[in-house]
Amino acid sequence: MNLKILIVTFLILVTSSSFVHADTEIHPTVSLNYDIEPDVFMPGDTGTVKVTLQNMASGEMYVQEDDETLDMNAYIASASLDGNSAINILDKSYTDIGLMGPGDALELTFNIEAKDNASNSVHFLDLELVGGSNMYDLNYRIPVKIDDRNLKVIVSDVPSNLMREISTVGVEVVNRRPNEVTSVIVSPSGKDMVFSPAEFFIGSISQGNKSSAAFTLNTINCDSGKQDIEFEITYFNGDNVHSTETISKTVDIVDKSPLIFTSIETTKAGNTYTVSGDLNNFGVTDAKNVIISIHEKDNVTPVQPYSSYFIGTLEADDFSSFELSAKVHSDEINAIPIIIEFRDTDNAYTSMTKEISISEKSMISSSEEKGSSTGSWILAGVIAIAIAALIAYSWKKRKEDVAQDPDEVPEDDDEE
Repeated sequence: MNLKILIVTFLILVTSSSFVHADTEIHPTVSLNYDIEPDVFMPGDTGTVKVTLQNMASGEMYVQEDDETLDMNAYIASASLDGNSAINILDKSYTDIGLMGPGDALELTFNIEAKDNASNSVHFLDLELVGGSNMYDLNYRIPVKIDDRNLKVIVSDVPSNLMREISTVGVEVVNRRPNEVTSVIVSPSGKDMVFSPAEFFIGSISQGNKSSAAFTLNTINCDSGKQDIEFEITYFNGDNVHSTETISKTVDIVDKSPLIFTSIETTKAGNTYTVSGDLNNFGVTDAKNVIISIHEKDNVTPVQPYSSYFIGTLEADDFSSFELSAKVHSDEINAIPIIIEFRDTDNAYTSMTKEISISEKSMISSSEEKGSSTGSWILAGVIAIAIAALIAYSWKKRKEDVAQDPDEVPEDDDEE
């Protein structure tokens, strides 16, 4: 606030009473304060110059001096403010203002406007006060400063490359003006990008200082390739709304998700498929309340008890195992859709859909496993029976040979 005080002495030749000698001079003191809002104008701004007058005389309205009654009132006939080539005066004058008794104060407000082509400088306005009766007039110059410097946006925390993910970005707002600005708001934007919060309220920034604004950025639904992130600042200089030029930062969106499946195994029993594996968080922020589910669509139906799987919080660089089941009602389906739902660090809901292949090359069929196991047991049984039959045949043949020629029995038969 630009506050100046001027102590002004009005010399009043008191003639208000027949009991007062004409050559008696009274010197009541009137103070003049002025306040300019905003402190520093920008070209095109409107504002006010408030002038406060106060009769600094103390005591009663009338005083006695040498058995005479003296008047301590101050009478103001009019007040006017004149502009110049840089400033227009919207309310130029007050007339017939009246008396101010001892201790009384009076506020006069003038609305002014800085012209659009006003130069950066200090421009003086002429204030004229006209006193009534024999009171002297007052002329005073009031300085008004004009400066066109704007706020500056510094993109301090925006990576050059982003995945289709949840990340954080930030900017700094620098007040280069010679006065404080208020109600500073940062507004980001970008194609298919979701910012949280949608706008960041900074508030006031003192002259020569800076403040930061941070956002959670969701680029999951963005197209891959070069994309622009834009930032705009709005603020108030006094009661005047201003905005900065839009600042943009180009980033490269990589077509890669932060949540990826690994160690996937798919088994089949009839037309029911069971999918198991790990969900990994490859991103830079935590994913909260993570749930993965079978995404029901034509010819794909979730199967209990593993139609969905709750993981919870999946921190950056961490993973969690899962298991899901679904029935597939068509041979033309070669992938099962999986929907991943979670909340970001600002609790904003986000979802993405992925597919897990169920082609013959990418899965283990439980029926084939069972068939292979049964075949192995049957083969082992056949081999065992063949061996037993061979042994039995060998013993039978030997007995027949012994019966035909007992003398050829080996010497060790008795021992055996």
